[in-house]
Amino acid sequence: MLTNCLCLIPGIFGLLSRTKQEHKRFFKYIIDLIAITCQITGFVLWPLLENRPKLWLIPIACVAISCGWWENYVCSQSNIKFIRALGKIKDSMRFTRYFNCMFLSIWKIILFACSMFVIYWIHGDDPSNLLSLFKDGFGPHKISVDEVGSSLAVPLPDLLKSSQITDSIDIESSYYTVIYVMLIQVLSAYFCYIFGKFACKILIQGFSYSFPVNLTIPIVVSALIAACGIRIGDPCFFHDTIPDYLFFESPTVFRLDDFISKQMAWIWILWLLSQTWITLHIWTPKCERLATTEKLFVNPMYSGVLIDQSMALNRRRDDQADVKTEDLAEIEKEKGDEYYETISVHTDGSAIQKPSIKSSDHITRIYACATMWHETKDEMMEFLKSIMRMDEDQCARRVAQKYLRIVDPDYYEFETHIFFDDAFEISDHSDDDTQVNRFVKLLVATLDEAASDIHQTTIRLRPPKKYPAPYGGRLVWTLPGKTKMIAHLKDKDRIRHRKRWSQVMYMYYLLGHRLMELPISVDRKDVMAENTYLLTLDGDIDFKPLAVTLLVDLMKKNKNLGAACGRIHPVGSGPMVWYQMFEYAIGHWLQKATEHMIGCVLCSPGCFSLFRGKGLMDVT
Repeated sequence: MLTNCLCLIPGIFGLLSRTKQEHKRFFKYIIDLIAITCQITGFVLWPLLENRPKLWLIPIACVAISCGWWENYVCSQSNIKFIRALGKIKDSMRFTRYFNCMFLSIWKIILFACSMFVIYWIHGDDPSNLLSLFKDGFGPHKISVDEVGSSLAVPLPDLLKSSQITDSIDIESSYYTVIYVMLIQVLSAYFCYIFGKFACKILIQGFSYSFPVNLTIPIVVSALIAACGIRIGDPCFFHDTIPDYLFFESPTVFRLDDFISKQMAWIWILWLLSQTWITLHIWTPKCERLATTEKLFVNPMYSGVLIDQSMALNRRRDDQADVKTEDLAEIEKEKGDEYYETISVHTDGSAIQKPSIKSSDHITRIYACATMWHETKDEMMEFLKSIMRMDEDQCARRVAQKYLRIVDPDYYEFETHIFFDDAFEISDHSDDDTQVNRFVKLLVATLDEAASDIHQTTIRLRPPKKYPAPYGGRLVWTLPGKTKMIAHLKDKDRIRHRKRWSQVMYMYYLLGHRLMELPISVDRKDVMAENTYLLTLDGDIDFKPLAVTLLVDLMKKNKNLGAACGRIHPVGSGPMVWYQMFEYAIGHWLQKATEHMIGCVLCSPGCFSLFRGKGLMDVT
């Protein structure tokens, strides 16, 4: 029960780290003070009631143990200077975490070993026995135990006051029990940590992580009470399972009211509730799916002895906040008319007063970039239906976020760009003029059919807005879900054609022009580039929003990841399709899987890959 009193330092730092902007701050201060008071009572109650000097080591040990989780409860935005300084130290320690843990692990091993020798020496024993008798401890040997009995020639109420008879006898030790207990402890703590981390990764933390962690001590105490009760009724019940000299000391007469009054169970409930309040953050996680260990826990290691407290107090409190409705309004305000405005190349973010990074800069922005040439109607239909699905999904997320106030951690902004190669031909009226070819006309005619097929009703989109461009022309549609679809019509007489040059074109256009020429600070551009993704597509690809979400999850999991590709499947039948299926399977499961394990994937398929904007702009 005392393990519920290991939250003193985290509770104090959590109280001091609260800011003036917090909601119901005064109420939280009061609850924090009550929780800290309950934690302190656990340190002094037992030593005061038992009046044994050795028990005063309990407060020292509990405070020292609770210091191990200070880092998770300090904030660099605190109103107190000392806490702000600790918060800055915490931020700087993130870069040297594993390096520090390597030396700390060695230091702990040495410290525990030295402490063991010192304690053995204080008790009047020879410390060298720990080494010389180590091997004998794991083999058959005898141990001396004191058997305490009571004279039963007295009435039952005076049983506890009767004289005690003590006999010292030698018995055979159950040496294998030590090994079993050690294995059970190590394996149970390890599996608890692994499965707990897995629950956090797949976003089932409430029921599968927080609830079990808070329920551990009550269940263990209840099981211990039941075991002692069974042992009192039948002294031989656990004889073949747990050695008699290692079993818990149970009172001769044991009742529930005795446990509540004499074993301090009434105040243990307060200890449990105070720990629940201090670790309340584990009930409201904000991490993304498949988050890394560094994002889930402050320290990468766990305490095997105090696994439940370690998992509760080590779980990060400062998860990245979700997208708020106000962020969507911020995006709408900043969008403007990006299709006309061209900012001077001499614009420098340093000339503008450096603002703080806005929360809207962290919103995921996905630009679908497709290349087309001479696709058939069926191929265009597959692609356009996929874009309509993305438009529908993004619209549903935006409406739920904006009007229903539902926090969506997977919210994203979406925009489609089609780069049409060789889109012009000689005009029917004059050899000196050009007009769009039949494939562009086919794209325009197919769009309504694709929208009607997805939305299961007849839909007629507004005609696209037409803009001249140095490379040819631009058509801009507003899809039913209010996302934009822009077709860039390339004239091969004005700009280089073919797919590779189209890829160069949209990277420079979206990243160089649309992002880097924004009149904002360099810090904001860096954050936006980290959360901007280019979804490269072919003109005949068929996909669903879930496939894109899975790729975005991989990007959010690792900020150093530059690109992620999905597995592609050919459609149709016949020998050529069978060969393609075999070739794609070999490339995905053997070639790309091997490259992923030994380094990085060298070639992502252009028909369905997600690239991070910051990764493309990095100087390598």
